[in-house]
Amino acid sequence: MNFVRKERTWLRPFLTPWVRRVSLAGFAASFFFPITGLGVDLCPIHAVTGLPCPGCGVTRGIALVSHGDWFAALGAHPFILFLWPGLVILAFSALFPQRVVDAAEARLDVLEPAFSKSWKLLLAAFLGFGVVRFF
Repeated sequence: MNFVRKERTWLRPFLTPWVRRVSLAGFAASFFFPITGLGVDLCPIHAVTGLPCPGCGVTRGIALVSHGDWFAALGAHPFILFLWPGLVILAFSALFPQRVVDAAEARLDVLEPAFSKSWKLLLAAFLGFGVVRFF
């Protein structure tokens, strides 16, 4: 059966094999990250300005959740409630062949409008959180 597939610009980049494999590696590594941080400032914005970017605290938060400390992870970055489950889903999707991932993605067509709006809302909130943290 041939059908025209509607491109989902918000989801497609996350389901590439490369992103799924990197997610799996990051998820596995998060169980070994020190919960006090890596000891190196990975954020170029923070290194230059001394101010946190919207993503500052995400790596530490993911490590804290992987070590079982949800409350401390929320203190590191409140969006960890969305980011860690997303990382887990992407990591486990790396264990499946691309055709299985494509089939699962095709079933999401019904939910496309809701996902698209939710994605935009979460991205705006994430960036808004970063702006508020600047001040």
